[in-house]
Amino acid sequence: MNYGRNKKYFKSTSITPWVILIIVGLLMLSANKIVGFIMILGGAALIFLKIKGTPTDAEIDAICKSEIENAVKKGLSKIGIDEEQVQLIEPIVINGPCFENIAKEYLTKKGKDGRLRSSNYEFAVLLFSENQVYSYNYRFSLIENERNEKTDEYFYKDIVSVSTSSDNVKTKNKKGKEEVFNLEYFRLTTSGGTSISCSVWDVGGTERSIQGMKQLLREKKSA
Repeated sequence: MNYGRNKKYFKSTSITPWVILIIVGLLMLSANKIVGFIMILGGAALIFLKIKGTPTDAEIDAICKSEIENAVKKGLSKIGIDEEQVQLIEPIVINGPCFENIAKEYLTKKGKDGRLRSSNYEFAVLLFSENQVYSYNYRFSLIENERNEKTDEYFYKDIVSVSTSSDNVKTKNKKGKEEVFNLEYFRLTTSGGTSISCSVWDVGGTERSIQGMKQLLREKKSA
């Protein structure tokens, strides 16, 4: 992963100083053409270098998607179980931006599509055996070599609720002003008070998967 390139997406890309340099260069043309042309070319070159290589919204999303392509295999390996043991229903993979620090402070940016992105991302994998739900949570940074993993398992009888809900996320824009965004979260809670959660990027697809999980839980609890 190219952390430096990804960081350019989240960092400020203000080109105002270089635009001013070009404007001053244009004004200088009548007095000193050589100096004016140097200022114009210098400003244009600096703008090009500032913008060059900055990922788009779609490229950042593609990077995140590539990290979760083998999510189920990663989960099986980390938990230490075989695929044949968890075929009761299809595995569920939930993913979305993470607005919590892993080690260093994360960065955020509102994309051209209006969605708030974070330099930290997360996914949760849920696997289903006859008696238990296995979970694998993975968080990683797009701009630093940071990641953490967590596994857990829950007996069906101990699961109290499975739901999605909206939460407000507070962050600061490039000018330092606080902004509030709404984000969907998946949560699984047990009778012992433990829980897992993960932000939800694809709300529609996740809801369909969760409905299947809820149906399984109802069947297990009524058996």
